[in-house]
Amino acid sequence: MEKLIEYISKEWSVLSQAPFAFLILAAIIFGLAYLAAKWRFTAVIDQVKASNETLKERLHLKSEQAESYKDRALKYDDKVQQVVDSDEVALKDKTLEVVKNLREFIERYKREDDRNMLERHSSSSRSEDQRQADWEAQTNNMMRLSSERNAEYDRRFRVDVMMLRDELRSRLPDYKPQENYHDMMYEHPTNYFGFNDVASDLERMAKMLTSP
Repeated sequence: MEKLIEYISKEWSVLSQAPFAFLILAAIIFGLAYLAAKWRFTAVIDQVKASNETLKERLHLKSEQAESYKDRALKYDDKVQQVVDSDEVALKDKTLEVVKNLREFIERYKREDDRNMLERHSSSSRSEDQRQADWEAQTNNMMRLSSERNAEYDRRFRVDVMMLRDELRSRLPDYKPQENYHDMMYEHPTNYFGFNDVASDLERMAKMLTSP
């Protein structure tokens, strides 16, 4: 703006001889400046609005997550209360039911793993390229199966088996778990030995609960 005023002062003698042309030119310049400023600030405002909408969506998502976590916590509290309030017979029955379901889960995945391993070793009569393709497909299938198995354990069993373990041990103060029944196995059993260790440990404690 200062440069514009300085320019007008220097060129006033010329501009004063053509005031109409000067006014038109000035109107065009100011119009262009207005449009440029309007475009710039409109873009800024649109950007701010978009940021606000994104923030609202994130807050809404966080609110939904918080409600979901709250519901899970309430359901978990209810589960814990039911276990704590159960008598020895009821706790034993509940534990053995979980053990039964866990072993069925183990057997289901083990059968599929065994079938995959059988296919892995039955392609000797095929061409080298076909054997390589089969090997890669079977390896991918084994990795997928392992991932699905661990995800299902986390979803269906992990919370229940840890909760039952803690309650059973609180009622069996003299219980000494076997060396291979590490507590870590309850959280992350890495293979079928780990899954079976969890089932065997729970079963042993459940049977001790009502034994003379």
